[in-house]
Amino acid sequence: MTSSYPAVLPLLLGIVTAAVAAFALVGHGFPAIGRGAMARGGAALSGATAALAYAWGLVSLVLDESGTAQACRDANPSLFGQVSGYSVSYLPPALNCRMASGGSYPAAVPGFLTPVMTVCAVIAVTLALLAVAEHRGTTRPEHREQRKT
Repeated sequence: MTSSYPAVLPLLLGIVTAAVAAFALVGHGFPAIGRGAMARGGAALSGATAALAYAWGLVSLVLDESGTAQACRDANPSLFGQVSGYSVSYLPPALNCRMASGGSYPAAVPGFLTPVMTVCAVIAVTLALLAVAEHRGTTRPEHREQRKT
C-alpha cells in the first residue's frame, strides 16, 4: 500500500494557528456584542466556530497518524480489503482511503466537520460584510460642507 500521509509538524502548526485564531476571535466577538456591534461580534464568533471545526479535523488526522490502515478498516470494514493507498487533504481536513478500483471513501475525520466549517465561514463573511456596511453608514456624514471660494 502506498501512503501520502502528511507529516505531523504541518498538522500541529495548523492546529495551533486555528486554536489561536479561534481564541482571538472569541476574545473579540463577545465584547463586540456587549457594545452592541452584533454583526461584528457575530462574524467573529462564527469565524471562531469555523476555526475550531478546522482544528478538530486536523486533530483527527494527527490522532490517526499511526493508524491509517486501522481508520480505513474502522470506517468501512467491507471495503477495507480493496484499499490500495491513502490520500490526505488539509483543506478541508480529510483522510481518504483509495481503492484499487479507483474510488475512495472517507475515514478518521467526522463527516459533519466540513459542512459546519463551510456554513460558519459563509456566515462569518456575510456578517463581516454587514458590519462593514453598517460602519460605513454610521460614519458617513449626512451633509458635506461646501467650501465658499
